[in-house]
Amino acid sequence: MSHRIFNFSAGPAMLPTEVLEKSAAALLDFQGKGFGIAEVSHRGKEFEGVNDEAITRCKQLLGLGDSHDVVFLQGGATQLFTLIPMNFLHGSADYLSSGEWSKKAVSFGKEVGKINVVASSEASNFDHSPRPGEWKMSSDADYFHVCSNETVHGHRLPTWPKHPNLIVDASSEFMSRPHPASECALVYGGAQKNLGPAGVVLAIVRKDMYAKQKKTPSKLWSFKEQAENKSMVNTPPTFGIYILLEVFRWLEAQGGLAAMEKRNATKAGMIYDAIDNSNGFYKGTVTVKEQRSHMNVTYRMPSDELTDEFVKTAAKNEMVGLKGYRTVGGIRASIYNAMPVEGCQALAQFMKDFASKKA
Repeated sequence: MSHRIFNFSAGPAMLPTEVLEKSAAALLDFQGKGFGIAEVSHRGKEFEGVNDEAITRCKQLLGLGDSHDVVFLQGGATQLFTLIPMNFLHGSADYLSSGEWSKKAVSFGKEVGKINVVASSEASNFDHSPRPGEWKMSSDADYFHVCSNETVHGHRLPTWPKHPNLIVDASSEFMSRPHPASECALVYGGAQKNLGPAGVVLAIVRKDMYAKQKKTPSKLWSFKEQAENKSMVNTPPTFGIYILLEVFRWLEAQGGLAAMEKRNATKAGMIYDAIDNSNGFYKGTVTVKEQRSHMNVTYRMPSDELTDEFVKTAAKNEMVGLKGYRTVGGIRASIYNAMPVEGCQALAQFMKDFASKKA
């Protein structure tokens, strides 16, 4: 096996080594057939089997029944910011603006129609998510959109809200813990953080939403058409979907989403302990502790110079991708499902050693 380092990149991010090995083998020779999975027709029986199994395993992991469809789309979550209001925004929609990505969703939504921002934490640089008591909800919104984990700012919704038409951007925490997807109108996420390579979007759509769809400019942009055509209105990203299938198999082998939640809590706890026990050398950026993300741990250091030295020294110690988002700065350790416990142990120990020398 080739040498692997600890990659804390926020996305595209590291994938399980086992998944990469199996996908690499399938890319060269799929099931001993003498051709690779990326070389087969999306209409042929080989890919049809992959697609069907991926849908089945996805539903099993999320505890979904016949009420919801699983759709594999091309693009990323940013594309969905437009597709969702294009399909479902009639009068107005409610949006929670809790960070960089939900703010972008608001701006894209406003290009399509009327958006009501129920609450925003932008005034405090998105250092937390506004709490439910602060939300000014509409009585007649077509849907309520939230981002469940803000990748840039390092906080999450501890529990997803309840709403008859809840739409969740779960990109950076998809399948890192059990999700109440069966209670949602639509859950979506770019695959490149927890699930697979960039270029694939996983969308879970409640079937009764199709009756509420507007006529879209093209079948290509219709959730209903994509679901009815098993994500094949156009050629789907076949190899990306194959990697998703391998990730779903891997997640089941780990014990499912409840087991992943426990492991991820342990991993995050190691790094947060290093922050909290640093006598202020490291300062977490999230002001509401119960909202701290288990996927993206964000913190600051006493100076930009020390931050740069930290990032460079960590890289020399085989820990990369720790620089904070360009508009925020500081440090961000993204510890998605594929990050092993050992990676978080290594980072926590490095943080303690670095602080002891520089504090």
